Amino acid sequence: MNGDFIYKPLNEKVSSEPVLGLFDKSRRKSSRSKADLFELLLTQELNKRYQLPYKDLENKIKKIIKQITIFKDGLIRIDEQKKRVNLLLQPLIKELNKFIETSGRPIEITWIGRKWQTNKSLSDINIKFLSGKNIGISTKSTRSGKGTQKNIGFKELKKYLGLDIDKELLDMKKKIILKVSFQNKELNLIAKKGITFIRKNKYKFPIIQKIGKEYGVLIQYLAVKESVNFFNKLSSNKKEDFLNFIFGFKDGELLLNAIVSGKQVNIYWNKNLTKLIGDNLEAINEGERGYCIASNGKKIVRIQVNFTNGIGISAFCERAFL
Repeated sequence: MNGDFIYKPLNEKVSSEPVLGLFDKSRRKSSRSKADLFELLLTQELNKRYQLPYKDLENKIKKIIKQITIFKDGLIRIDEQKKRVNLLLQPLIKELNKFIETSGRPIEITWIGRKWQTNKSLSDINIKFLSGKNIGISTKSTRSGKGTQKNIGFKELKKYLGLDIDKELLDMKKKIILKVSFQNKELNLIAKKGITFIRKNKYKFPIIQKIGKEYGVLIQYLAVKESVNFFNKLSSNKKEDFLNFIFGFKDGELLLNAIVSGKQVNIYWNKNLTKLIGDNLEAINEGERGYCIASNGKKIVRIQVNFTNGIGISAFCERAFL
């Protein structure tokens, strides 16, 4: 087997992948750092606008900027997010000012960041008003499209759909570990440490991603088929529950969506999405990697069956798009 394919030194990896923005230190894609920067800059500007403290955000912003400058196109990415914040700021303030008329001025604007996972909310920014009311702001900064509406973890897929592919996922991991271990001595040592350590070395050893895809794609096919079957067997109420989860509806929560797609700005309240949920909800298999949910024959949600950070070698999930 070609040694260059099995192993790629870090300096070669970074220099040959400037567009993907891969870096070895934490193995994260730059997209998450860009999203963090966009949210932090927007939070800071909102605090400035409503004359609230924002000094604690400055250190976070500096830290994120330092991380992004690791990428070869880091400065371009930073400038891009700053421009998008400027595009969004005035239309967003105009919408918030309407809310202020009945709820009083903002008294606290906080960045949620990655706490959304524990808060079980789509909010990236929370605003508390003088009246005691709270709203969340869900932001998206994309070059095109609306971005991911919701990442649906395996636990939630079990809860809402009854999807059960534990055995298949376990078998997949065993096969990946076994095949990785057969490549060479170094990969054999990595494989002995388990699937998590294998994933952490996926950029250093590109063959890991090839092996993961070999077995992971089969799980994708299966999960698409099973997700469609399970959804279509649900009662009408349970189908709506799944969609309500995707749209981020929570009792008493007000959520404002603020999206910058290229140079286009789109702002709307989550409650406006309720009109999408009509009668005759049906999941439709779209082959290979995904399916959609239609209402009265009209597609309202597209769902991509995926893995969080590498096919076959990371946690299984599904991603919903409007």
